[in-house]
Amino acid sequence: MYAGFIIAFIMALIASLLNEENAGSLLAGYNTMAEDKKKNVDFKAIVKLHHIVFYTIAAILAVSNLSIFFIDNEKIVPISIILTISWGLIPLFIFGKKHDKNEYKSWQKWFQLFVIALLFFGGLLLSYLIWTTPINELNL
Repeated sequence: MYAGFIIAFIMALIASLLNEENAGSLLAGYNTMAEDKKKNVDFKAIVKLHHIVFYTIAAILAVSNLSIFFIDNEKIVPISIILTISWGLIPLFIFGKKHDKNEYKSWQKWFQLFVIALLFFGGLLLSYLIWTTPINELNL
């Protein structure tokens, strides 16, 4: 019942700990990039984007988990957690490209599109499976 609040707290904590000084070690792949490629990355904008996305996910999770007190359906909370996290991370991939001016190989671009599709359709599929499973068979 309180899982959404705990996840919201963790997302907000990650966003609050992320700043320009430590983001190089926290953002995947940045610290292993060549120096000339690092110059093509607008680091401040990426950190700002992470703040916006993570705080938004935390706020949506907190508000949607308040709905359990007003809506008598136990399936709403896990579905809202799954959709908020999976769909909430998609803007990092879409808008993050605008702040990285490096050229990437074709397979890397396709892999990024695959991850976006996996987050979108995977969230839908998991939500559908939870919604269609009888409540007595779910271990919530």
